[in-house]
Amino acid sequence: MRTPVLRSLFLLPFVSNPGYAISPLETLFYEAGLELAGGDSSCVHFGYQSFAGGHPKFLPENFANLVAFDVRAKDKENGEMIAAYVRKHDIRFVLIFDAQPVLPLFRSLRSAGVVAILAYIGAPISSLMPPWKLMLKRMQVAMSRSKLDGMIFESRAMADLAVYGRGVPERMISIVPLGVDAEKFHPLKSDYAYEAFGFPRERRIVIYSGHMEARKGVHVLIKAAIDLLVSRRRKDLIILICGNRNADECREYERMYEGMGIDQYVKFGGYRSDMVQLYQSCFAGVIPSSGWDSYPRTSLEMAASGLPVVASRLGGLPEAVLDRQTGLLFAPGDPMELANCLESLLEHPTLAAEYGQRGRTRCQTELSLDAQRVRFRGAISKYI
Repeated sequence: MRTPVLRSLFLLPFVSNPGYAISPLETLFYEAGLELAGGDSSCVHFGYQSFAGGHPKFLPENFANLVAFDVRAKDKENGEMIAAYVRKHDIRFVLIFDAQPVLPLFRSLRSAGVVAILAYIGAPISSLMPPWKLMLKRMQVAMSRSKLDGMIFESRAMADLAVYGRGVPERMISIVPLGVDAEKFHPLKSDYAYEAFGFPRERRIVIYSGHMEARKGVHVLIKAAIDLLVSRRRKDLIILICGNRNADECREYERMYEGMGIDQYVKFGGYRSDMVQLYQSCFAGVIPSSGWDSYPRTSLEMAASGLPVVASRLGGLPEAVLDRQTGLLFAPGDPMELANCLESLLEHPTLAAEYGQRGRTRCQTELSLDAQRVRFRGAISKYI
């Protein structure tokens, strides 16, 4: 029997081509939409806040089912516009990125014929609530006639914020960890980074890749670097920090170690397109997040490249990096403990290599792109 075609709409609350972290998810959504439609791309639709970033790169050039909607706008007119589009195109499945569990929009979508509405959550949905307030949140979700069918999270930690902060029942929760292309990111002994930056070969490279915003903990990494390079006088270490888009983004961090004589051993590498090659030259990866983190893709890319990863014990990071199995965890915001972890790896390179190998094996099996696709499709299939 032929599987019925299901027309889908994926609503993303940002400008088209938002950047590195979202791009693989857009591809995942498109693949799922094609599967629901039996391979017919004309049945898959994407909505963005605007198309100022150009035609979405993950879509075919002739893909026409694109619409500009501000899904975060809560006015009635906006909801009616989206519902009218859904009705016109006979859409039955809608996935919204980073949506709250209860919104007036959902009732409009159901009236327009949508049979399943899901949210994909990439950021904390709430803080934890005291018991009395959590009870009220649970009642709101339970009694609402304008709520989601389900929510997809990248980590158990992020899902718990929905359950114990927003009052979302466990039956509405699916957890789909990110996946990584372990063929693209793979170990290879290389001098690429040493040649690209002129680093001395006797020093091992510890690499960070990510945004420069405060929550990512770059300031914690800088303090740990000062401890290792100045206070402990280590001569076997270089900190390579990638992700700054311009000189201004790293200026405040550079001022932290100005005049200490370690400028050549703490390097800001900029926003890079050669991370595969850089990882292959490195000794370890570090993710020093101090605000929040869900399940960063860089943790998997580092692990798939055979690197042990040192990460803060924050959000979904302990699920991405297994303490004393694929790397080491430290208390968020504690540069001394971070320095201790990095020094431990430097002092025990054989153990560091074992962590790296275990991390790669895990990426090849549990955290592959195929594993992510299977989990994602399974999460959708519960509701359609």
